[in-house]
Amino acid sequence: MSTSQLLQRLVLPTPTTPEPLLYARTSGEAKVVPGGVVLQAGASLSFDTSFGVFHVGRWRRLTTIDALYVSVRASGLGVAEVVAVTGSTEEVIATADLPRGEGSPTAVELCVPSVRSSSHGTYFVRVRATTGEVCATGGEWLSSDPIARDVRLSLSITTFNRQDYVRKTVHAVLDLESNISSLTGKVRVLVVDNARNVTFDVAPSAPLTVVENGNLGGAGGFARGLMELRKAGWATHVLFMDDDITLEPEALVRTMALFRNAKDPKLCVHGAMLSEERPWLQFEAGSEYSFRSIYPLQALGREDDLRHREVAIADAPEIPFDYTAWWYTAFPIDITRDNPLPVFVRGDDVAFGLMHTGEHSVCLNGVIVWHADFGLKNNPSSLYYESRNLALVDTLVFDRHHWWNLAYRFASFGFRNLFSMRYASTEYMLKGLRAFLAGPEPWMAIDHAALHDELRQCAEEKPAPLSPELAAIAPRMPRHKLLRAWGFLFALLTVGGYLIPRPLRLRGHGVAPIDARAVGVATLRNTVLYRHDRIADGYVVERDAKRFFALLGEVARSIGAIAINYGKLKRAYRAAYPDMVSDAAWEARFSAALKR
Repeated sequence: MSTSQLLQRLVLPTPTTPEPLLYARTSGEAKVVPGGVVLQAGASLSFDTSFGVFHVGRWRRLTTIDALYVSVRASGLGVAEVVAVTGSTEEVIATADLPRGEGSPTAVELCVPSVRSSSHGTYFVRVRATTGEVCATGGEWLSSDPIARDVRLSLSITTFNRQDYVRKTVHAVLDLESNISSLTGKVRVLVVDNARNVTFDVAPSAPLTVVENGNLGGAGGFARGLMELRKAGWATHVLFMDDDITLEPEALVRTMALFRNAKDPKLCVHGAMLSEERPWLQFEAGSEYSFRSIYPLQALGREDDLRHREVAIADAPEIPFDYTAWWYTAFPIDITRDNPLPVFVRGDDVAFGLMHTGEHSVCLNGVIVWHADFGLKNNPSSLYYESRNLALVDTLVFDRHHWWNLAYRFASFGFRNLFSMRYASTEYMLKGLRAFLAGPEPWMAIDHAALHDELRQCAEEKPAPLSPELAAIAPRMPRHKLLRAWGFLFALLTVGGYLIPRPLRLRGHGVAPIDARAVGVATLRNTVLYRHDRIADGYVVERDAKRFFALLGEVARSIGAIAINYGKLKRAYRAAYPDMVSDAAWEARFSAALKR
């Protein structure tokens, strides 16, 4: 081929890959070696995996790509094939004998039908050793079509004392930029350091900029990054990325290719999140948002096992998103002039997605990050932010959001916390609601770093390593919905179990998942152990009648405050929004935070 552009690589697992079945499958006598895979006669290597397939249906729908081929680096006594999957039908549509020369494997190219006229959903490459040994080292999916638009992508990573994570990510990106010609000169990295202490061992010429910032949380870090990139005027697209993730570097290759060939100039790309503890398990691939629900954030693709072949090869239609999380969200820099809301953490990505990027966002196989279990990050202070910030999001975004929607969510979630003995969570939800009810003027005057330091002083309901005695108590999975519904009704009838005489309550700890509100379990117990189901982390809560009834009264009074004040608050927040997200307001916050 005279000219070509890189769309996607065939990435092979390494001996240290956490889950090889995400990358490739082998059958017969096959051995993973540094840099490749060696097959013996009768063995095969196939890329019918979540990261390995080429989703031609998605590329046809989203891009202008038409002329497509794959270059496979393999040599020996065997063949390379392209298998097309359409519904439940699989057929070999291209095949080529492998070169038999000694030394490093050389490339063999296989052309496939026109993307635009094809009805195929998915392609995958298979390498077979027929009569002797074959060595394969990977390959690339390429197009001979010209690049539709010039793309210059800058990552914006916000970090706060996550040096090990962020250094690994940055070095991986810089290595990719220097070693893949289609990315060289087209990818830069901006790190906004909210702790002002991170350093990188890179050459002075590396495309890396570090900006020191006061601790204004993720929202402040991403606002600073976006504003710096707008001022620089180089980037056409921005990739927001958290500092505590493990990146699959191939994600950048595919993101750049999508942007370069996208039909929609506003296309945004979201990286799915997988579990660090179970690296094949998907936590989220985009999210819906329902302001009428108690739990408004509704993840798509939750609990999908990406090792399964049927998940990998299916040409699933794009699912509309409401918003995408900022562990990996890439978007055109000119999609909006708005900056993120000043919310510190929790909800900044929700608002930005609902207002600007969500409707244009897609996922693509292999565009992923790994992240630690969110159950270990949730604590009462995070509920302060959720209670306050999501109320603001609902107020700003949804015309049909009324006071009773907020009251219903707050009351339902508040009672669940109370009835499950999570008193600290209830207290911090109330603090968050009071901050929202105070209106936009006090919000604009918040010292975010000082507030966050104050919120973090809460020592209750924070996951920590359990004692040997508590760790020996087996985890318990969530109960069936009907059983949970009966438990909640029983809790209401007995006022959280307080109408049950203490001698009639069950002895020992009740046990519940760490991210649950175990209302039914708590009703008949005096203590509940909330613990992680895979690692020995958790905490214990204890029944406290005085605290329960005091908080019950506060929750009831807060519902009244919502009913009285919501209408004028909605008008006030909407009027204040342009100022809240403006460059001038953020510059003032940056200046004040750097003086701390």
